[in-house]
Amino acid sequence: MKSIMNNKILIPLGAFILTSVFILWEYFNGGVVTHHLLAREDLPGLSNWWGLLTIPLLSWLVISIIDKRRDKKIKSESNFEDYETRILKRFLAALLFGIIASLLWEFNLENILQFYILFPILISFFKPVHIPEYLLGFVIGMLFTFGGILPIIIGIVLLILCFVINKVVQSLKNLF
Repeated sequence: MKSIMNNKILIPLGAFILTSVFILWEYFNGGVVTHHLLAREDLPGLSNWWGLLTIPLLSWLVISIIDKRRDKKIKSESNFEDYETRILKRFLAALLFGIIASLLWEFNLENILQFYILFPILISFFKPVHIPEYLLGFVIGMLFTFGGILPIIIGIVLLILCFVINKVVQSLKNLF
């Protein structure tokens, strides 16, 4: 059976279609939203139209990274059966995380969201959450509420923080 991961066009195409559906919904329901940095009108705005470019590009980049990582694992491991299942679980966990973050925002629960959004940083003390499929799931989960630019920016900042924390913790574990 051929894996969906072997088709580097299918996933970005699906991401483009999903983004297009969201953009069309916005367009026909009051216009495509422009998000201003720090939610301040005096700062530059980022239109959700950009998502038609950024989301498929991000998904292609993530699939390419996963593909290269898979090739390295195939060469180094003999037990490789559930690799794609782990990727899917990571993606779905991040997708759920992004959806919940978006719902907290939509229901004006920013006081909870400000702590909830730090949850990946806490997890990074114990396991790596700086893996690309987490970023893609997070971004897709927040796409409807925040468009195609802000989730990528927030996700990359979280990814970098999680990477640094995880590597520091791993280094400290290796010392002791």
